Amino acid sequence: MKSADNPAPEEAPKKKRFLTVLLQFLLSIVVLACAVTLAAYYVKTGPEAKPSQREPSPPLVEVQQVSSGNHRLILSGMGTILAAKEINLTPGVGGEIVKMSDKMVPGGFFAKDELLVSLDPADYQLTIMRLKSEVAKARYTLQLEMGNQRVSQQEFDILGQKVSETEKKLMLREPQLEIQKATLDGAKATLAQAELHLTRTRVKAPFNGVVLSRSVNLGARVSEATVLARLVGTDEFWLKLAIPTSQLRWITFPSGGKEGSEVRIFHQEKTGDDAFRTGRVIRLAADIEEQGRMAAVYVAVKDPLNRLPDNRKKPQLLLGSFVRAEIAGTELTDVVPIERNHLREGNSIWLLSDDQTLEIRQVDIVAKTSQQVFITSGLAEGEKLIVSDLTAPVAGIPIKLLPEGKKSLGNDQTVADDSPAKKRGVTQ
Repeated sequence: MKSADNPAPEEAPKKKRFLTVLLQFLLSIVVLACAVTLAAYYVKTGPEAKPSQREPSPPLVEVQQVSSGNHRLILSGMGTILAAKEINLTPGVGGEIVKMSDKMVPGGFFAKDELLVSLDPADYQLTIMRLKSEVAKARYTLQLEMGNQRVSQQEFDILGQKVSETEKKLMLREPQLEIQKATLDGAKATLAQAELHLTRTRVKAPFNGVVLSRSVNLGARVSEATVLARLVGTDEFWLKLAIPTSQLRWITFPSGGKEGSEVRIFHQEKTGDDAFRTGRVIRLAADIEEQGRMAAVYVAVKDPLNRLPDNRKKPQLLLGSFVRAEIAGTELTDVVPIERNHLREGNSIWLLSDDQTLEIRQVDIVAKTSQQVFITSGLAEGEKLIVSDLTAPVAGIPIKLLPEGKKSLGNDQTVADDSPAKKRGVTQ
């Protein structure tokens, strides 16, 4: 029989397992505490990163050498080609169209005095024959009256009476003579008018031109006011240009035998060879266009449709075409030209000073065009004009010249420039 104070043999292994688990748990807690302590130590004693101040980099700029000299203003404008001569062709007499030139079609070219339309002349020829007989009759009647006057003069001389001047004219049949003279003159005038009407049955071209449209056909019967065709002269067209009124002082208008400014005329779309036609300023319109408040300047262009051999390879200027033009204006002396987008606010410019800082300077401008500005004072020969854009332009800030082989993108950015053609006049 077992004693009650001794534990059972099954309880010993259970106790041993319990102690083992407890020991492992305590050991894990110790390891975890050591790891946390060690991590906290490294966090507190680790190297401290100190912020470094970065020196600001000066913006890179592109510059252009300043040079002065004499320059001719080139004024740009847009305009429309108009006809210098344009008429509605009418016959002046009525009749049936019996003949029509092959050139009487839209686009048909004709020369001055060339026969375009023929009307039936029969009625007018008969009228002339009748009027010629009336002229002959009036002439014979006049001759008869002149014979009667000589007889009356002889009778008056035989009588030898003293009469008043009025009675003398009546006795000598002077009124009858004047009536016959007037009758003859009237018959001749009527005949001349009939002959003129006959010539008008042959409708000829009043100038060198082209047919824009035709209103009648062969066999039609027309009146003296019927429009046969619409004709336009081809010797000269006009270009009506819209020019700002502020630029008119730079344009030469013809006066006293002096020619107007030369004008180069280009089609609105640029071609490969950029061919152009040449014209001359001929006059200024007296009014201002309501839209845009621009002045109208007229330019004459000779042979616009290339009818002459010398102009065959030049571009044609068709009526109604919208073209661009460059007017050779007055020549300016001792000025500095710069591109218009290089002029800053308040008529100021940006310069790269000798100490590599930004200089903002006011300049005096004598003239402006759509692309250029001409400066009379405020710039010296050889100074470096900044042609790049700056984000925050402040006078005196340091700037740096753009390195060779790079190109400015504006806003202080640069990019490599691999193009073979560098901008003319730009210092690298």
